[in-house]
Amino acid sequence: MFQKSFLNSLLLTALMAFALVGCGGGGGGSPSIPAPVISTQPASVSVNESQNATFTVIATDANPITYQWKKNGVDVVGETNSTFVLKSAALADNSASITVAVSGKGGTTISSTATLTVISRAPIVSTNPTLQSVVAGQSATFTVSVTGLAPFTYQWFKNGQAITGATSSSYSTPVTLGDNLKQYSVQVTNSAGSATSAATAVNVQPSTLTNLVISEVSTCYFSNIDCWFEIYNPTSGSINLSSYSIRSRSTDATNGTPFASEAFSLPNLSIPADGYLIVSGNTKNLIQRGTQNARIRNGNNVPYWSSSGFIELLSAGTTIDFVIFGTSTQTPTTTGKWNGVNIPALPYSQSDYGKSIVRPYPKTANTNTFSSADWLQVEWVTPAGRNDVPVGAKDDDRDGIPDSAEVLGGSFAGIDLFAMGARTGRRDIFIEIDTMDSIDLGIIPTTESLQMVVSAFAKRNINVVFDAGTIFSPSFSVNSFNLGQDKNIVPFEKCIKFDPTFCTSNVSDRRTIYDYKDEFMDLRRRSIFHYLLMANTQNVDGSVGGAAGSAELNGNDIIISYGNIFSSNPSTSDRNRLINQRAGTIMHELGHNLGLRHGGNEDLNYKPNYFSRMNYLYINGLDPDPSSSTAYLRWRNSQGDKTPASCSLVASVCGDKSQFILDFSDGTGADLDENALIESANIGRGSNAGAYADWDLSGTLTAVPISKDLNGDGVKTILKDHNDWANIVLPFSRNPVGNAEYMPGSKVINHISPANDDRQKYIEH
Repeated sequence: MFQKSFLNSLLLTALMAFALVGCGGGGGGSPSIPAPVISTQPASVSVNESQNATFTVIATDANPITYQWKKNGVDVVGETNSTFVLKSAALADNSASITVAVSGKGGTTISSTATLTVISRAPIVSTNPTLQSVVAGQSATFTVSVTGLAPFTYQWFKNGQAITGATSSSYSTPVTLGDNLKQYSVQVTNSAGSATSAATAVNVQPSTLTNLVISEVSTCYFSNIDCWFEIYNPTSGSINLSSYSIRSRSTDATNGTPFASEAFSLPNLSIPADGYLIVSGNTKNLIQRGTQNARIRNGNNVPYWSSSGFIELLSAGTTIDFVIFGTSTQTPTTTGKWNGVNIPALPYSQSDYGKSIVRPYPKTANTNTFSSADWLQVEWVTPAGRNDVPVGAKDDDRDGIPDSAEVLGGSFAGIDLFAMGARTGRRDIFIEIDTMDSIDLGIIPTTESLQMVVSAFAKRNINVVFDAGTIFSPSFSVNSFNLGQDKNIVPFEKCIKFDPTFCTSNVSDRRTIYDYKDEFMDLRRRSIFHYLLMANTQNVDGSVGGAAGSAELNGNDIIISYGNIFSSNPSTSDRNRLINQRAGTIMHELGHNLGLRHGGNEDLNYKPNYFSRMNYLYINGLDPDPSSSTAYLRWRNSQGDKTPASCSLVASVCGDKSQFILDFSDGTGADLDENALIESANIGRGSNAGAYADWDLSGTLTAVPISKDLNGDGVKTILKDHNDWANIVLPFSRNPVGNAEYMPGSKVINHISPANDDRQKYIEH
């Protein structure tokens, strides 16, 4: 009995051991059959929203394999193959864990985990711009990071207003004390939508400097022009100049006698916080106008320096700031206000005019070591504004604007010209328009006239930009001709000229365009912008008629005077005439500013082959086809038998603006010999079938050469065309002979200082 029980126990133990060996670790089967082996694990996948996400596993086994994919540990119904495709991944699937169970006869093997990343198609701001703290005068930089479907476009905003040209993932801008706590944000857009970042502020801290500094000294070649230097207020409050004085070299404005040192009082003008002002001599005893230029004189003496000199700014007999250059040996009144060697000599030649030494921006805002280490010599003056044009700045497109100011983030004297439309590789012309306070339609500009001029230049890849202030738009808009000037409506006067002795019966002491410009134009603009005054008339009593326009030749100032010409309720024809004529006059006067005369390169007027708006013959516009039978009718209307009437001409001045032709000549006109005119040659620009110029007014084509004084100047000569477009010159303020360094050929122009005295030769009509 005992033996039988013992044997049964041994048998039971053996059977249990056999059963345990047979269970294995793979989940069932025979101990000789292993579970499947995974040779390639599923890889993590990143897809855009709504795209398919594909996961694959590779496994081996001697027996058939089955698969079951799992998302976040839950079986995905129907996904039982070696490849799993999650269709149209949603944002809710982002960060999902993907695994697969691979089963065979020998058991089941679980894969490693793959992660699904789903990227939103619409932008998502992943990193918002952050608070910036900078010193006034320095730059704040904001950056955003986004996810979503590329490519993205960006638009930055300041206090909810779009910033022109700020279209990158980062935005950098110089800031002033007035920008303190302004809010910056960015909108990011792609094909699927848009997202806006959180707004962040800029914390602008005042400079650690506690008083005024001298920030720029301009070259000064001639003793009969006004030397100038610039003062900067780095503090957080306005500072009045009346308690300050300066000391510098000087000269007698009447005879040029030099003096080694002279003291000058400063006028009752204030420099705002983070603001600039220039101090200049007053050789012509001009009236103090505006608040950006302090004109000074002591008897007949005015400040003057050549390649060497010094300037000292004092208050209560104490040196506030001091600068010395060249070989000058002067010392500051207060010890310790200059350390080390002098600044190198200022350039001293005509070709170097328009250069200066500067405390460069933004270093200006917070640094004064009273030494030459604070100063640099630059090629571009920036009067009454930040010294932000870098050393060596070029003007490769020759428009008078440094290339550094025609790129995003660049500026000129603190002006954002890029936002106003300036670009490198394309010539830009900026024109400020001030308008006399009037309801006269002849004085108030129209968008149509301005756009016609813009379009005419655009055909030659020249960008003309007008700033008429708030007349057409209450806020900044390049397309609506508002570039943000402070004041565009100026006091009315019945008479305005370039000649200061003419308009003697005016109510105020404003007689010339320069009086208005000195008072109302931002001094920072004067090296870059033309100035156009929409005025009443150029007659002394303000009566209708007289010159409709006048302009400087190779300069930057224009008078347009259409006062009292049009009624308050003009007919369609009269309104068309106003729009077309004024567009033509603006283009004509701008042409003078760019160096063109009434004959192109000469004053010989009324040449039929000179197919240009500069030509009085085409004062009522150009014929659409200079080879047509009607091309010579402008001559006939003006110099022939006065027919047909102006309003009956093809593309007449009385017609719709879309038909009116404005252009300068391209120089392709053939010579017209007034001693031997060939009527079949038309006006010298080809002849369509049957077209000819009826110079002798016979009504038929004359086959033989005829002799006629076509332009009515009393002599018969060879009339020549001129290539206006190839010879216009945009820069107007780079040296004392105007545009000489840019000009093809020699053009002598008055000595000018664009900062404070840029009166040049002018042409009146």
